[in-house]
Amino acid sequence: MQRQALLFRLLGLAFIIAFVVFQSCKKDDNNNPNDPSQAVESYDRAAMLSNLANNYIIPAYAAYTTATDQLKNEVATFNANPTVASLQSLRSAWENALLTWQDVAFLEFGPATNISLRSQTNIYPTDQTLIESNIVSGSYDLQLPSNFVAKGFQALDYLLNGTGMNDQEIVDYFSIASNATNAKTYLLDVANELHTNAAYVSNEWSNYASSFINNSNSNAQGSSVSNIVNELTYHYEAFVRKGKIGIPAGVFNGFSQQPMPDHVEALYYQQSLPFAVRSMQAIYNYFNGIHYTNATDGEGLADYLNHVGATSSGDPLTATINDQINIVISYLNTLNDPLSNEVTGNTQVVLNTYQQMQILVAYFKVDMTAALGVLITYQDSDGD
Repeated sequence: MQRQALLFRLLGLAFIIAFVVFQSCKKDDNNNPNDPSQAVESYDRAAMLSNLANNYIIPAYAAYTTATDQLKNEVATFNANPTVASLQSLRSAWENALLTWQDVAFLEFGPATNISLRSQTNIYPTDQTLIESNIVSGSYDLQLPSNFVAKGFQALDYLLNGTGMNDQEIVDYFSIASNATNAKTYLLDVANELHTNAAYVSNEWSNYASSFINNSNSNAQGSSVSNIVNELTYHYEAFVRKGKIGIPAGVFNGFSQQPMPDHVEALYYQQSLPFAVRSMQAIYNYFNGIHYTNATDGEGLADYLNHVGATSSGDPLTATINDQINIVISYLNTLNDPLSNEVTGNTQVVLNTYQQMQILVAYFKVDMTAALGVLITYQDSDGD
């Protein structure tokens, strides 16, 4: 009996040891550092979101607000004394504000979505006929969606660069033409609205930042990580690759594929490429978490991808994306302004640039989203 009791005790002890070992192994499996899903969840998302909010988004919107404030002030100065010199100063302020816009154009979530900031700011081609009709009538509501193509930076491009054959004729349009008074009013209304919208979004981010940072529990749809990934990808695909280069080059012009030179950004200014280059530089900085006001390298999507060990063809995905951004910039720098002439006279070189931009879409839209477990929530109607 004693031997039988001892045997049962030994069997029981063996069972307990086996159970403990099994549970220990199970726990180790659930925390496998090589498990991609575990790596995605173990990253400090809140730290990345905090860096992006406090060191890029908020100061970038502040800079954009300052630029639009300077723009409206220059409009007021020009209206009070229309001269070639005051026109040139105003045009410089317009260019600076449009360049600064490129730094925030891909932040279409949170406060920006409340007022459809992108649609109110930089739609092109602008509607010259509607602008002139508004000026002649002196009666218009710039808040109506139907007027989105008759306001913003591209409407100012027409007014400051397309209403005369030279600077003196443009000055005359605002000083001695039959609708000069109405034209001045319209010019100021458009500039004031740009600043009002910029200031609204900038101020709202002071309150929105905490909820943006705290929305870090997952990468699911509606999370902050999903928002920044989707909006960065969408903006690059639809408004940089397609809008700035693809459409003017004719890539999306049906079967004809004929260039559409009147669809370039800043058509009347005849300098489109600086805005395309600036947009790529801004995307690079934001992706890498670089502070807006200095070169400090903080946490960004690049760091998240490094944390999960994301690769592309055996190379770190972060390095691949950064290299491709720089390649795109180098291709853009081989083009010449006016881009409206380049797309018709040097079409293949423009198309080569577009193809390099297309490569980056896959890295953002396929590789990055897969590595981070983010679902693309926007619709792509390009057919590519």
